[in-house]
Amino acid sequence: MKIVLVTPNFRSGLGLVGSDHYVNPSIGLGLISSILLSKGHDVIIKDPIIEGLSIEQLVDHIIKYKADILGISAVTMNYNNAVQLAENVKIRNNNIPIIVGGPHFYSNIETIMRDNEFFDFACVGEGDYVIDKLIDANYASEKLSEIEGLVYRKDSIIFKNPMGMCTNIDELPLPAYQIYPKPLKWYKPALYTYKRLPNMMMVTSRGCPSKCIYCQGSIYNKRVRMHSPEYVINHIKFVVSNYGIRDIFFIDDIFTLNRKRLYEICDLMLKENLKITWTCFIKANSSVDEEMLKLMKKAGCWMIQPGIESGSPDVLKILKKGSSFTQVERVCRLADKLGIQIKPCFMLGSPGETKATLKKTFDIALSLPINHISVSFFSPLPGTPVWDNVHRYGDFNPNDTDNVYFSTPIPCFIPHAMKSADLENKREELYYKFYFRMSNMLRNIKYLKDIHELRRLIKGTVILFKLILGIITHRLRSLQR
Repeated sequence: MKIVLVTPNFRSGLGLVGSDHYVNPSIGLGLISSILLSKGHDVIIKDPIIEGLSIEQLVDHIIKYKADILGISAVTMNYNNAVQLAENVKIRNNNIPIIVGGPHFYSNIETIMRDNEFFDFACVGEGDYVIDKLIDANYASEKLSEIEGLVYRKDSIIFKNPMGMCTNIDELPLPAYQIYPKPLKWYKPALYTYKRLPNMMMVTSRGCPSKCIYCQGSIYNKRVRMHSPEYVINHIKFVVSNYGIRDIFFIDDIFTLNRKRLYEICDLMLKENLKITWTCFIKANSSVDEEMLKLMKKAGCWMIQPGIESGSPDVLKILKKGSSFTQVERVCRLADKLGIQIKPCFMLGSPGETKATLKKTFDIALSLPINHISVSFFSPLPGTPVWDNVHRYGDFNPNDTDNVYFSTPIPCFIPHAMKSADLENKREELYYKFYFRMSNMLRNIKYLKDIHELRRLIKGTVILFKLILGIITHRLRSLQR
């Protein structure tokens, strides 16, 4: 069969200085492609942003390819794009079965299917094998109930099977890097997520035991499944030897969660002499100590990214973050002492946010020995614990899906004590105050030891000037109003 897999991203220019300065390949579509290719199917992945395709051009590609199946992977922010794409494809050829999947479909899927008759099937949960099993079943209605995670119609009635989950993720193949629309080196990571190029993202586990109310990881009942250290190393060796990858961003929710596995991965990196640099998300808790950080650095870790989110204990309690400022400060100071850069994530406009709690976040961000920051707005996502009761904390329109995402330029959720303009101004102010401090400039100068850091500094300077220009433009527009 001929299968087209798509992530329906058509927009650029999102975020504070525009998200079009980075684009990454879809790991999920790469995995599904590998499974389908192993069964002898013809598979192509389409990525409208990196290929520069409009929705009309993408539909033309799908029709001319004479696809037997169209798979669309969507998050909340591009859900409307998925709807528009499916509708346009059906107008051109109503016989192409369309299956949709992705985090947005975890919640209220029955309503989505009723409202969008051009979605023939949907996948809820981990859909690595759903298309493969659907083809094996030949769409036979009596076999559809056996496919975990599948949502389908039968006599106009919507049926939802139990959520699918891959229990042994070592059984999964590596993503089909060879069929991405462009070579890996063409993809552009976000500026302060890599040290050297070519860079790529890699996932080595699924699930998260934390209880944060805004994270879709809660959908999997906190069940964490991890690739073995051997699987991880073989994956790294494959992309290094075949694609020249020099730097990796491990995007597991908490890469340091299992100390024994982390140590084994680091030891194997050193034993195999991989000579890669890497960064990862961590949870700054008591398990992260000097011994761990020393081994991570020795194995190539150049930066850690803890999720701090807020400087207010009251806000963190609502978010069920389960973190301690004492531990956060300890971990940051340890990493700084060892020469590991730190890039925390902060999230403004969370439930319970006020001007007073924002000040605490500023105080934390400006006092810690950190190198870079990521600042987003709180965004309720379908399926998360906060989704059904978010109106207790502020104003939110769940139907405005285009703006329900952490990197949007304007907040989609407004706490009772705040205004949208307040949050927009505070994000600009935090970026400005953080990066234009002499102490921050001096802190980062000590890392300018090679050409890679210099190149990133130049790119970062350009983005910061865009930031200043954006702030000036925003303020002038505000005055004109």
